[in-house]
Amino acid sequence: MGTANSGAYLIGYVIAAAIAAWVYSDAKKRGMNAVGWAIGVFLVCIVCLPLYLILRKPLLTAGMPGMPPGTFVTQLPPSYIPPPAPGATFAPPPAAPGRFCGQCGQRFEGTVKFCPSCGAPQA
Repeated sequence: MGTANSGAYLIGYVIAAAIAAWVYSDAKKRGMNAVGWAIGVFLVCIVCLPLYLILRKPLLTAGMPGMPPGTFVTQLPPSYIPPPAPGATFAPPPAAPGRFCGQCGQRFEGTVKFCPSCGAPQA
């Protein structure tokens, strides 16, 4: 009867150690206190594991151009343009047909003497 209980305890410790190891590696990637979370999960798994999963931070950036290392990314900034793929060429979008008014900036088709939107003379 004593060996069956010790085997169950051993399996419990192995499972707790495996979960603590995963929490350690995940917390390290997220810039959190990896050792503290791993010890807490190993000792009191039923309390600390759910807390860790609720409170964990987003992943740290991994060398994104234009962003300092250690910055938390929840959304890419509007100015971020991903680098082109190797061998890719850049082609600007085709120009819209028609002309634009120099006064108000509205686009119009064909040749006109006055802007249909603001009435400014067109050259």
